[in-house]
Amino acid sequence: MSTAAPSAPEHAEPPPRVIESTPGRLGGWSRNAAVSRVGPPWHSRLSRAALVIPKVRHFEKEYRDLPDERLTEISMELRGKARGKWDLDAMLPQAFGLVSVAIQRVLRIRPFDVQLAAGTVMHFGGLVELATGEGKTVSASAPAYLNALSGKGVHVTTVNDYLAKRDAEWIGPVYKKLGLTVGVLQQKMEEPDKIAAYKADITYGTAAEFGFDFLRDRLKLRGGQAQAAPFWAAWTGGGGRLDPRVQRPLHYAIVDEADSIFIDEAKTPLIIANPTRLAEPEEQVVFKWADALARKMKRDEHFLMNAKKDKVELTDAGKHLVRYSSPPTGKHAKAMDKLLEAVERGLHAHYRFTRDHHYLVNAEGKVVIIDEGTGRPMPDRHWRDGLHQAVEAKEGAPINVASSHAAQVTFQNFYRLYDKLAGMSGTLMPNFWELRKVYRRWTTRVPTNKPSRREVMPDAVFPTEAAKFGAVVAATQEMLRAGRPVLIGTRTVDASKKISAQLTAAGVTHQVLNAEQNVSEAEVIARAGQPGTVTVATNMAGRGTDIKLGPGVAEAGGLHVIGTERHEAARIDRQLSGRAGRQGDPGSAQFMLSLEDQLLEGLGVAKMRELVELGRTGGTRDWNAFAPLFLLAQRRLEARHYRQRLDLMNYDKQRQEMLQDLGADPYVD
Repeated sequence: MSTAAPSAPEHAEPPPRVIESTPGRLGGWSRNAAVSRVGPPWHSRLSRAALVIPKVRHFEKEYRDLPDERLTEISMELRGKARGKWDLDAMLPQAFGLVSVAIQRVLRIRPFDVQLAAGTVMHFGGLVELATGEGKTVSASAPAYLNALSGKGVHVTTVNDYLAKRDAEWIGPVYKKLGLTVGVLQQKMEEPDKIAAYKADITYGTAAEFGFDFLRDRLKLRGGQAQAAPFWAAWTGGGGRLDPRVQRPLHYAIVDEADSIFIDEAKTPLIIANPTRLAEPEEQVVFKWADALARKMKRDEHFLMNAKKDKVELTDAGKHLVRYSSPPTGKHAKAMDKLLEAVERGLHAHYRFTRDHHYLVNAEGKVVIIDEGTGRPMPDRHWRDGLHQAVEAKEGAPINVASSHAAQVTFQNFYRLYDKLAGMSGTLMPNFWELRKVYRRWTTRVPTNKPSRREVMPDAVFPTEAAKFGAVVAATQEMLRAGRPVLIGTRTVDASKKISAQLTAAGVTHQVLNAEQNVSEAEVIARAGQPGTVTVATNMAGRGTDIKLGPGVAEAGGLHVIGTERHEAARIDRQLSGRAGRQGDPGSAQFMLSLEDQLLEGLGVAKMRELVELGRTGGTRDWNAFAPLFLLAQRRLEARHYRQRLDLMNYDKQRQEMLQDLGADPYVD
């Protein structure tokens, strides 16, 4: 049997090249966005992607009736061309058409035009904003397949192990039908299993796990395990005598929930630390002394809080109190400047870190950080510079000795190392220019497949938190009477506990999903659209599970989402409200706020205190008139975090340049 691709019918327009390419440029697209300085606006990029769709459908029609064996043969032909240095851009319509047919045979669904357009943008190294529920896994499959043909490996990153495994198992048979291999990274995998996962054509895993494996490989090369093999030597998958690395050179990555990784987690360092241990009693003295002293200090008398810099500073009165408060002596005593820093960390633990918001104390009595973007516990993370020990002292938990760092890299720096980078999320456009400035990537908004029928109701403001929660319960009961399920989003674990208690008191059956109760997360979210269901959940960012409406729910009005507090980023609010009205379904969303909400700290401490006192005095005033203040506070906090991320980028850039000039590895301490 001939292995040539079937020719187009004589009456059909021959499939031309997608884009005429010239060195370094692709008809206005950037082959390597890292070096491109200019480019079209997002709507122009979408228009160019739309022009590709008829050509993809042409090949889809050509391949539709071919047997599976023939599809595999054509795929192998494309792989041979890709590995023979053929232009992947010219092969895009053919490859995407092949994937579309494979998806229809394996998953019994046909990719939408908007999904193929999103895939086209991602192939060219762009970021796409796809609304919640528009099928990001399918959208990423075509560019992942096309870029895997070159044999250099493709990394598809998700936010947790469950989603990585789920996506690989769901879409993996599509790749296998076309002759490619799929690997899955999971935490605490044995090294041979990791090597096998990285040898696959397409590897699914969490963003953190890809980053940690990068650091582990650098440590191996630095630690003498590969003295005869420089870092740029050919990768042998960990099996070569001279090369112990498990990870290939970073070629192409598609990042799901890209705003969470590129924005919310940008400053988060991935750190490989030396083993920790419990502190000896004499090593705990300074932390416990600083904690006891911090409890005695008065705000604005002994210390000042700079909300913009997220910093606590002792006043002269505070320093005097420290000096004459019997500082610890002995083997583990510290100089006075270090003692002042220890007290400032103790104050930070008491006044900036809140239990069941920033962290929780688990059943073993350990302090566990909560990811503010997703609401998930992060047991492997620790605050740096003694802050974690200060929180442990505050909570009376076992105090661990701060470990030294062996290697570290921020998400921001790690993903800029890929030769080609793409991403997708439901909320990217608000950070359009930051993504362009930091990652050199254009962001494109892709329209929904069906018009949105979601009703976003005006914010409702209440004087106190108690009044707000009472209104949330009343609104929930009203929706249940109408036959509509309700999803209640909270910002903190503490808030989820409070609203759960009020729902229980009102006799409303419900499910709670937070950092303390995250077992069967996907199943809980998947049932959130069933009739009579009430779900209370912390931040919904990155949950990644589709909410399908149960019988009769669409006719009743669809899922109703209630946000109990606005977040520091408007994107997270959009992610929550976007849970309603997916794929053209009906639905509605509303935020219920109070003058005691923590977000109002963005207006300044004095203004927040004024609003809290005003709310507690009560009265019959129109509280909804205060709604613009929440958006103002949100914008100020977003601007503050943006400046911090840019400062980090500039600091890291200078640090790396300095270390490279000294001949040192910028990632290994």
